[in-house]
Amino acid sequence: MQVEHRVAAICDANVLIDYLDSDEDIIRELVAYWGTVHVPTRVLHEVKTLSAERAVGLGLSVIETPLVLPPTPGLSGPDRACLHFALAEGWVCITNDRPLRRECGRLGCKVVWGLEMLLLLVADGQISKARSKGIAEQIATINPEITISLLESFYEKLESIKPE
Repeated sequence: MQVEHRVAAICDANVLIDYLDSDEDIIRELVAYWGTVHVPTRVLHEVKTLSAERAVGLGLSVIETPLVLPPTPGLSGPDRACLHFALAEGWVCITNDRPLRRECGRLGCKVVWGLEMLLLLVADGQISKARSKGIAEQIATINPEITISLLESFYEKLESIKPE
């Protein structure tokens, strides 16, 4: 039985960049999983390799960022846009940015890590464990924030997922 998923906002340009550089089709899987995945224009402007037209072609919903956002110490303009939509719309925030994650948590917004999203796709039966592992390893080669210890933790969680 298909589970109805919440709408999500990809709030971290780094997650988009990681997915684009490792396996851009995973973005289509995110859209299939959540139903709608929004990307604020301020976030899209940070992703130099992704035009608005290509984003829409991948299934993303590009949304205008309000001109004025409340100041939030420690958060960039794009991160404040993500926080705004997570709060106002109740969307899940997919981000690796620690200050944004901390602020979302403080305000009660649901947050998902980039690699954690791969685990959700495996658990839902959308992608295989092998594909998920390959994407994570590719991301680790391009993103120095993904350490050996993070990868090992990811592998343990991946192996614990039982097929339905």
